[in-house]
Formats: sequence, structure tokens, C-alpha cells
Amino acid sequence: MNEFNIGKRTILVFSFLAIMIALSSFGSGCSAGSAPKLDTVFEGSWTGEVKASDGANSSVVNLNLQQTGKSRLTYETPRSCVLTVKLLKNDGDNGRVYSLAESTGGFCDKLLLGTLSLRKQGDNSLSCVLTSLDDKSPTKISEKGTLHRPGK
Repeated sequence: MNEFNIGKRTILVFSFLAIMIALSSFGSGCSAGSAPKLDTVFEGSWTGEVKASDGANSSVVNLNLQQTGKSRLTYETPRSCVLTVKLLKNDGDNGRVYSLAESTGGFCDKLLLGTLSLRKQGDNSLSCVLTSLDDKSPTKISEKGTLHRPGK
């Protein structure tokens, strides 16, 4: 009879261990699923017009922000150039600051290593400020505008 009890106990212990392992892996999967979601408010495509601080020149820009991969700011004709943007600072739910890291040339070279500041203005609108470094142009470039999600 002792052999029967030992066998029964062994099966019971292994069953208990298997259940605990299964529950612990399920539990960790649940806690990982409940982790805070990464902010996606600023991600995606944006388009709008930016104007020089003197109000003389305006340009249409398209901004594509990605959490992974390269984010880009594209100036349409007549400037026709592209800047790669990289996140520098997260100002909470309402703002971001990006560095202008790479340029395809032309006007964009004047903004290279400058900054792009974004502020949330509702669900489908961002204010933006593009600023050059002092030494990249004889005069500091500063452009401001509003970007919207396409079709909104």
C-alpha cells in the first residue's frame, strides 16, 4: 500500500508543478500585456505649411514620424529636400523636440543639426517650429506652422 501512496503522491506533486509552471507563464504574459502602451499620438503622417519668421516665405512640408525606422520631414517644391528627424526630448503628452540629423541637400542643409519642436493642438493638429543652428546660415532660420493629419 505504501508503494501506491508514493506513486500517487509523485503524480500529484508533478501535476501541481506543471500547473504552477503553466500559471506562472500565463501570469507573466498577462502582466506584459498590461504594461503601459507606448505613446503614438505624434506618430504617423502630418502635412501643413510653415512660414519664415519674417512671414515672407512659406513652404508645404510633410512629416512622417515613426517609432521605429527613420522619421522624415519633407519640403515640397520649390525647396524639394528631406531631413531625417530623431527624437531628442519628450515633453510629456503635449510636446516633442527632434534633432534634424540628416539632409538631402539644398535648403535643408541650412537646417541640418537644428531642431523641430512639436506641440499637440487637439487630436489632429500639431504646431511646429523649425530652427537652424546659428552657424549653419548667415542668419538664423526659424519657421513656424501648423501640421494636420492628411484628410482631417
